Amino acid sequence: MSIRILLFFQEISNPILDKMFIFITNLGSEAFYLMFISYIYWCINKKFGIKLFSVLTISIYSNNLLKVIIHTGRPFLYSKIQTPYIQSAPGYSFPSGHTQGATTFWYYIMKKIRKKIIYIIGWIVIILVGFSRLYLRVHWPIDVVGGLILGILIVWLFQSILNYFKKFDSNLIKVELITMLVFMHFFAITESNVKILALLSGTLLGSFLETKYVNFEEYNSFLNQLVKYLIGLLSILLIRSLFFKMLPMNIYFVYLGHFILGICLTLVVPLLFVILGLSRKKG
Repeated sequence: MSIRILLFFQEISNPILDKMFIFITNLGSEAFYLMFISYIYWCINKKFGIKLFSVLTISIYSNNLLKVIIHTGRPFLYSKIQTPYIQSAPGYSFPSGHTQGATTFWYYIMKKIRKKIIYIIGWIVIILVGFSRLYLRVHWPIDVVGGLILGILIVWLFQSILNYFKKFDSNLIKVELITMLVFMHFFAITESNVKILALLSGTLLGSFLETKYVNFEEYNSFLNQLVKYLIGLLSILLIRSLFFKMLPMNIYFVYLGHFILGICLTLVVPLLFVILGLSRKKG
């Protein structure tokens, strides 16, 4: 049945639909999330940006881990099935990372903002991203369903744990996050998860230091927000380019590079905004 569904999409495939669904599938890419969450952190709400980034990285981490454990082959490994976008499908198949990421990202935003338009946009993107993975023949239908369910489950667990610790002491949330990060490091069995953990660790440390020593104001005029965002993105691209060209490509330096990138996202770039007069300090 699953093969028949994918072969049907292969039969109706054409260059126009291919380009359309490649664009849609990239709405579930890590680059898209990084750009979107950076905007939220720099220009809208720091705390919300950090929580959204945390739940998304935890979801991506769990997805990578499950893929290695379950070990399901991609559809295009079968002789009858071909894909026009193989570069979006490294590694194993179950569960769908794009679908799980899109579900985690948009479902968390839906749960926090609770506006009809956000629900509509969120579910449309989630469904389209999942559908695009089938059209492109890079996932089995069960992979997409599994990614959807896991994305919802991770958001629910993440928010439930945060709400539980809020009843006691806000410092417990910090202890919980540190404990969770240490625990996750023991199971970072793929290079992707090493990068994710390094980025999350650096981002959380940078956020803590930013709140204590910089404490920049997110809001500003439309023009300043636009300039802030563009400068922030260019700074991150420059830092990333320099570090990953300078550092040796072994796993320790890969970790170090992503850790520093996380600190730059939440500490160095906001400090640059304050120095340039694009943001002011709170209080």
